[in-house]
Amino acid sequence: MQENPNERSAATKGTLAAGFSVASVWFGTHVGAGFATGNQVLQYYVGYGWTAVIFPLISMGILAYVIYVIMKFARLRGLDNYADTFRELWGPHPWLSVTFEIFYIIIILAAVAAAISGAAGLMDEFLSIETGKESASLISTVIVAAMLIVLCLFGVKLIIAASTVLSIGILVTAGILIAVGIATRPEAVAEAFSRPLEDTGKGFWNGVVIYCGFQCVSIPPMIAAAVTLNQKGVKRSGVLGGIMNGGMLALSGLMLLGWAPDIYAAEETTYPNLFICKQIGWSWLELVYSVLLFCAFISTCVTLIYTMILRVDKKFFVRANVHEKIRFAAVGVVLIAICMVISFAGLTDIIKYAYGYDGYLALVFIVIPVIVIGNIKNRKYVREHPECLKKYGNG
Repeated sequence: MQENPNERSAATKGTLAAGFSVASVWFGTHVGAGFATGNQVLQYYVGYGWTAVIFPLISMGILAYVIYVIMKFARLRGLDNYADTFRELWGPHPWLSVTFEIFYIIIILAAVAAAISGAAGLMDEFLSIETGKESASLISTVIVAAMLIVLCLFGVKLIIAASTVLSIGILVTAGILIAVGIATRPEAVAEAFSRPLEDTGKGFWNGVVIYCGFQCVSIPPMIAAAVTLNQKGVKRSGVLGGIMNGGMLALSGLMLLGWAPDIYAAEETTYPNLFICKQIGWSWLELVYSVLLFCAFISTCVTLIYTMILRVDKKFFVRANVHEKIRFAAVGVVLIAICMVISFAGLTDIIKYAYGYDGYLALVFIVIPVIVIGNIKNRKYVREHPECLKKYGNG
């Protein structure tokens, strides 16, 4: 068992409050461009019928178990990062942990590209630029990319400080939207349950299995956040996280079921939640939601890009005889350029294809191995190292 210096000054906890705090990290990671716009829920759930209220609960239930197993795996061994955790999981073949790195890089690039596309699309609407297609205009995309470069170099601390407030703001606003969206047309929501289901098998595969797969992006922050949890806390954070994420998805699906015919008829599938805001007729809700959504997109881009800049710089350029700002600027420009090019695929296609295919990768190299190998190794480790329970048990 390894000694983790990050937890020497903190007692391990198993309280509901501690579990909720860590579960909120998963919730915050989940609420990205795809979820906040409603595009993700529309594609992976609502398009298949009223199972949009059931499949999210199953998917997040499976993911909650995966996260619980891998957090327990890390806690028993005193690990606090995904790289060491997956190397240990794949031992005696630690090189297989590169599969998680590949998954993580793809999902981060796709998430940033989706956020750039979303932010540029909102800017198009504000500037009244008609694009006539899924992707945003070149001018808005370039403006957003330039903002990101400046913020990555000079405004990261501000963005990080504001990210929690933005997350809370978008969640509260989305909660109001969902409640009002359901309340304003209960008949349409009820009628949705009488409509025949569309390809339930495919809906289960996409909405339960693949969605669970690409949402494994939440694993790294959950491993890091769980550093002070004991086994009871790990279990509670998994359960609460599953309820929070599955419940929010199911409620969002319930609302979109009632509005789906109008959304499809108006061809507003890229930003369905914003369309509903407009139809409700509350100008303040539309304004607040648009502003918060734009800020959340920018915040997501800056934090993810800055994280990647640090990783690339540390791996390749940290010893280069070049000023840090210049190194960061060069790496940042390249990363943002790559994401900008990907963003022209459009928010819908990024979520459908990049997220979807990455979900297949996660299923094979993360979900199944964690459930099978993780459980086997956890039981074996406890048998061989019973002393680990003195520190990471339920005491």
